[in-house]
Amino acid sequence: MLNYIKGEGYRITHSRGMYVAAGIASGLLVLMNLVLYISNQNITNFPYGLMSFSLNNLIANLQILFISGFVVAALLFGDERKNGTLKNVVAYGIPRIHIFIGKCVVSIATALCCMAVILVFYVGSAYLLLGGPAAEPLGKMAGGIGAAMPSAFAAVILGVALLTLFEKDVVAAIVWFAVMNVIPVICYYAGFKVEILRKIAGWMPWNIFRFEVSANMSGYHCLWDTPSGLAKCIIAGAAGILIFGAAGILVSRKKEIG
Repeated sequence: MLNYIKGEGYRITHSRGMYVAAGIASGLLVLMNLVLYISNQNITNFPYGLMSFSLNNLIANLQILFISGFVVAALLFGDERKNGTLKNVVAYGIPRIHIFIGKCVVSIATALCCMAVILVFYVGSAYLLLGGPAAEPLGKMAGGIGAAMPSAFAAVILGVALLTLFEKDVVAAIVWFAVMNVIPVICYYAGFKVEILRKIAGWMPWNIFRFEVSANMSGYHCLWDTPSGLAKCIIAGAAGILIFGAAGILVSRKKEIG
């Protein structure tokens, strides 16, 4: 498995795909901050030319980390059937479970590296271009990213499992979105009528970071600010890692290589 991870790491670092994706994401965020800066310079009493406003967009929408994790997995492994890469790896004698775990490790490591680069440009441009206090929004953002990380890892693992299961990336993407977003939201609203669904929905990561977090100009309500809230975030993410990891191992054992 270690050789497979090393091989994939070499392939990724010597291809342009992830560099381009990280560059585009960084550029868009810098552009957003630049627009806020220009607006602040040219509009009287413009209320949004603040670092806190820029960073609040991420704090209030940490589900973007889940989506980004799937995108990374799809960019790395979406075309392996088309290119015949998976057949070659299996033929080389690497067990399928090792391949699945290796893909998860590589996807998570790549996503973390991309996130680090993107955050440097995002936070750096906000700090240089926008005014207002920096300590509080930076602290809330750091805490939120840490709290969301286990769930983001689970989202990546689910993505790898679905990309292994389905022949077409678009089908994997639709199913991933249904599992991560549609089903939790349905359970959340159905929970107003059915008590058991309310309890289940309250432990689903998408609902946790969508409905139990707010970050705006009025202030912050962040679940991870309390020990119990942080524990909830970590437990929900860890449960996702275990469930999706087990499902992925099962799929990798049963799925025929086409």
